[in-house]
Amino acid sequence: MSKQRLPLFITLGAFFWLNAALIIHFVGATVFSAHNPAMALAFAAAIPITVLSIYITRWVSGLAFGELLRPIVIMTFTATFLDGIALVWFRQLYADSFEIALHGAAWILWGVGLGLLAAFYGDVKDRNLSKTER
Repeated sequence: MSKQRLPLFITLGAFFWLNAALIIHFVGATVFSAHNPAMALAFAAAIPITVLSIYITRWVSGLAFGELLRPIVIMTFTATFLDGIALVWFRQLYADSFEIALHGAAWILWGVGLGLLAAFYGDVKDRNLSKTER
């Protein structure tokens, strides 16, 4: 990954975070309240949303799955950084209720973890394929 592509992946990380923040803002009260069964569905829905985000990243960047580890680290760092800033200083962006904002921020971190796991898996798989081709 070249340094010239760094702004692209920072922008994608901010874009995906903003979309998640808007989801929290608009459906947070109905999904991210305590003891709400819909919250489990939201966390499960993060799996295909994360996969879609990776496919979008691959399409926009033109990189193969095995080349996405570093870009996804940059994107997830950006999203985590923005999540922390929003939760501490701009919580109302997520929700007026601290509880809903906290659950929403945790949902974003869950997506970050899923993205990192998928990128790591793609990297390991790519390295294993490279070894067998030698």
